[in-house]
Amino acid sequence: MTEIQGVEADVALPGVSGRLWSSRRYLRLRPFDTSTPEGRSAERYRRIAWSTLLAGVGKVISMGTGFISVPLVIGYLSDDQYGMWLTMSSLVAVLGPLDLGIGLGLLTILSDADGRGDRETARRAVATSLTMLLTIAAVVLIVFAAAYAFIPWSRLFNVDTAAAASDAGPAAAVLVTSFALGLPLGIIGLIQLAHQSNYISSLWAIAGNLGSLAAIVAVIVLHASLPILVVALTGVGLLAALLNGAALFRYQRPWLRPHRGDVDRKLMRPLLRVGGLFMILQIAGLVGYQLDNFVIAQIMGARSVQEYAVPVKLFSLAPTLLSFALMPLWPAYRESLARGDWAWISRTLRRSLLLAAAINIPSAVFLTFAGPMVLHLWVGDKVHPTFVLMLGLGLWLAMNTLNGPLAMLLNGANAMGFQAACAILMAVANVTISIFLVYRVGVSGAVWGSIIAQAVFVVLPSIWYVPRLLRRLRQTPPLPA
Repeated sequence: MTEIQGVEADVALPGVSGRLWSSRRYLRLRPFDTSTPEGRSAERYRRIAWSTLLAGVGKVISMGTGFISVPLVIGYLSDDQYGMWLTMSSLVAVLGPLDLGIGLGLLTILSDADGRGDRETARRAVATSLTMLLTIAAVVLIVFAAAYAFIPWSRLFNVDTAAAASDAGPAAAVLVTSFALGLPLGIIGLIQLAHQSNYISSLWAIAGNLGSLAAIVAVIVLHASLPILVVALTGVGLLAALLNGAALFRYQRPWLRPHRGDVDRKLMRPLLRVGGLFMILQIAGLVGYQLDNFVIAQIMGARSVQEYAVPVKLFSLAPTLLSFALMPLWPAYRESLARGDWAWISRTLRRSLLLAAAINIPSAVFLTFAGPMVLHLWVGDKVHPTFVLMLGLGLWLAMNTLNGPLAMLLNGANAMGFQAACAILMAVANVTISIFLVYRVGVSGAVWGSIIAQAVFVVLPSIWYVPRLLRRLRQTPPLPA
């Protein structure tokens, strides 16, 4: 092994094993010399490797606690209560865009600032974003408190048992409160992601998930109500995020610690401009995907939601794990754009597509045919998926081979107008087709609606647009400092 311009060069080995062996150099603790293009490229891959490895390990542990908690919660709650919980979670997820995309706008600004070494702009952006999100959280809580008494909760979630009806309002109140508190806390992980150190937030999430699992067991042992169970499911994670933020601003990046005097009204406009496009994209994505549970609940009743939502959780494992390799690419693409490293962008896009195919496609084939057996081992006889549903979920999973890698490039290139237009069309088509198909074929119609809408309005346009974007990037000067 030799050292060339600060980058380790391995003796070439044939095949995939050789590439994996040579990639081990990115797991070293010492940073690469970033004074050369080769060193900057290697340093990006080093950060991505550590973020992927540690965040992936953390997510495996987190998903393990989730796998344990799902059968516990299914066994503890009635079918009506569990279906209501799944529907409620989906509806609260739809509230995500209420952050106005500020957090994701902050991610873009911090990635740019990191590429330029501009700590002052980064600190002012953090303080301004936090102030804006705290204001939004306060408005959400005030509006919800004013509307609470006027909402027919049992009718909204289409439940007919007395226990589910009495728990609906209080459980929703806990969930909305947790959502509001999570708005300002959410920027902690985005700050770490912008600096390609999101593995730290994953480690805190591990603590939160283990704490939540312990709290769930305590709730079941004490035979507490659904609202208390929601506290267990959400509250510990919020506490972990709060502690993560305290460590971030005190020890890891103290120069980012927000102060009142750092709030900059001039930064509000770019945060809202960039964040607004992200918000449109979020809304369209949430309408297109998170409303599936609500559509099924309204057409077929809350009891039918778990027949769809639990298999979806199983098929979401591979994309979730893959996301920990892909998410660090977003700020890395942005930082490389600031430096004009176009070759690194093209090379990394190819590698990310190959990685996604290697994970998603085998997983899709296996789960399509073995999924019912896995579900039986996981949750027993609670769900009975049809082959049509499993086939649709398998195709949806395979389709994500393109979606994830291309989305990270488009995010890093700030190509939000294109993504927003595609997402809006996809969301409208998805909901319309899903309603039509659920009426006619049952719960599997929701995923087939997603497949059709996603293929026509996201996958095909992206295949056409991305090569043109790459050609334009090669002819574009680096972003101004």
